[in-house]
Amino acid sequence: MTIVKEKLVDLHIHTTASDSLLTPNEAVEVAYKVGLSAIAFADHDTMEGFYQAEEKAKKMGIELIPAVELSISYKGEDFHLLGYLLEHKNEDFQKKIESFRKERFERGEKMVKKLNELGIDLSMDMVKKVTKGGSVGRPHLADALLKKEIVRTYDEAFARYLGYHAPAYVPKKYLTPKGGIDLIHGVGGVAVLAHPGTTRRNDLIPDFISLGLDGLEAYHSQYDISTTNYHINLAKKFGLIYTGGSDCHGRRRKILIGKIKVPYGCLEMLRKAKLERFG
Repeated sequence: MTIVKEKLVDLHIHTTASDSLLTPNEAVEVAYKVGLSAIAFADHDTMEGFYQAEEKAKKMGIELIPAVELSISYKGEDFHLLGYLLEHKNEDFQKKIESFRKERFERGEKMVKKLNELGIDLSMDMVKKVTKGGSVGRPHLADALLKKEIVRTYDEAFARYLGYHAPAYVPKKYLTPKGGIDLIHGVGGVAVLAHPGTTRRNDLIPDFISLGLDGLEAYHSQYDISTTNYHINLAKKFGLIYTGGSDCHGRRRKILIGKIKVPYGCLEMLRKAKLERFG
């Protein structure tokens, strides 16, 4: 009797294109080693990781799904929105994503200035070295503070300087839910609410659905089995699809790729949702 191995995916991986310590090619290699059939780089406000690793993934026989993670704000709360199966070569989309990248850099400059005002000797050049060409985010500033031995741990950097209520924090510019969902749909993508189990604002999901939300992230590294099952059932209740991934950011919080058993059926649901929405 032949045993057919279950096909698994990880549809939420970060790379050095945004705020992970794994390069896109390294992430593909890890995915190959753990036997994944498909992956998606859901980097923040950029698809550079997809472009860098597209050829390597193809050579290693792994499906690399075009994806992005956008930040949205609604009723005083911050959320993340995942876009999948995007027509990523669209020029207007590329310009929009590049504008997000520019905003991230300018925000980084403002936070560095605040750190300087606090008497901390840190430059944007140091931060750029840490990003290695990626889209600037607070984790990069935390890494720079670590390298300069201004803090002892990554968590300390956020607690003392970079967290929401810390002295060097600068608010990010957020899309509205409609703006984010429309941007994803505008390039043929499928819009999924990232890790709703961590935001705990499921009361707002019907509002997002009214704007065109397609799905919920039901598998996540911070979920236990009951939380996953709850969100699968919630998605079914609302007539949404459900997806999942590790939300791996590299070695800062361990390499989680493949640790979450996300069935290939989640990718099939994404493809079906795209077909039903766009034909």
